[in-house]
Amino acid sequence: MNSEEKKALISFLAIYILSAMVLVSIIGFFYYNKEIVAIENQCSIEMSSEAMWIEKELMHAQMEKQEYKFNTNSQTLSVGLFDKDGNILYSNLDTKKIYLAQKAYKNNVHEYHVDKLESPLLGVSYIVIEGSEGAKQRFKLILIIGLVVLCSLVFIGFIGYFLSRLLIAPIKARMEKLNCFIKDSAHDINTPVSALMMSVSTLKNKKEIDKRVVNHISISAKLISQIYNSLSFIAFNDKDEIIDEEFDLCELVKESVRFFDEIAGSKGNIIVCYLEKTLVNMDRSRIQKVINNLISNALKYSYAKTEVKITLKNRIFSIEDKGIGIAKDDQKAIFDRYERKSKDIGGFGIGLDIVKTVCYAYEIKIKIESTLKIGTTFYLSFPTRV
Repeated sequence: MNSEEKKALISFLAIYILSAMVLVSIIGFFYYNKEIVAIENQCSIEMSSEAMWIEKELMHAQMEKQEYKFNTNSQTLSVGLFDKDGNILYSNLDTKKIYLAQKAYKNNVHEYHVDKLESPLLGVSYIVIEGSEGAKQRFKLILIIGLVVLCSLVFIGFIGYFLSRLLIAPIKARMEKLNCFIKDSAHDINTPVSALMMSVSTLKNKKEIDKRVVNHISISAKLISQIYNSLSFIAFNDKDEIIDEEFDLCELVKESVRFFDEIAGSKGNIIVCYLEKTLVNMDRSRIQKVINNLISNALKYSYAKTEVKITLKNRIFSIEDKGIGIAKDDQKAIFDRYERKSKDIGGFGIGLDIVKTVCYAYEIKIKIESTLKIGTTFYLSFPTRV
């Protein structure tokens, strides 16, 4: 993973985890508030019940004219009994400073419930209940929520990491293909350019025009032109204006064959044609790119000194070569951009992508028949309405 990929991965994870942290924290905050209300209500009910029980015990002792024995009904609550002036009569409270004027209050450690009696019982005017369970449950709740949030963030972090790697993988693969494409482009463009420069240099040093040198120049120029046409289609396909017109596909194929005749001759290949008049209505330049790329591919992957046969009959265009062939498993993948199944033979891996794009736009059906080390035939079936 290079520095740019690491930077992108870290940025994605930071944004992903931060946004997840905010969301989980908000959920935790609302859950905490909801649970705190429930805890406070439960504590209030328990302390009220304890105060009522103490009041009942005082009332019973007063009615029976018995001595009141200070006792509590709960093991978790403490009780303080005060007279009307706030003096302690009975108490096992942890805190000495009590606010009798407040019916209920709390601090960091305890919560308090103050019950003021309508009439004193055995001199008791205030019953104060002290509890610490609410504070303990609040702390426990905060701890649980904190652990859940932390575990959630760790889990989300792992998920985010694997998701980001999953998202980066196809981009990385695409970039690797693009890098290979750039290297192959430089190599493939360099070959005809070098040949062109050498031919021009040779031509300058000769007094008479050498037909072979001129032929080399013509072939190199055509190769560069074919490369440019393919690259320009990939770059400007979505911006180019499409002009559909009626024309004879037979004549267009003848133009393409004449264009590639010299290139075929450089390998000793021969292009033979069996064509019939076929009228179509489509963008002429685009369909010519399709025919040119198919002829270029056929010549590129043919064995030297073999025949390339082109047929146009009953609105079916076919081109057959005798060459290296295409494996059955690769016949679908070869239409993907930058895909090349033979690394020994030059090419960008964009020719058949152009063929697929144009044929899809015009609903032209593509069929392949191929046998390894024997040859390949491409079929284009043009719909009658085109």
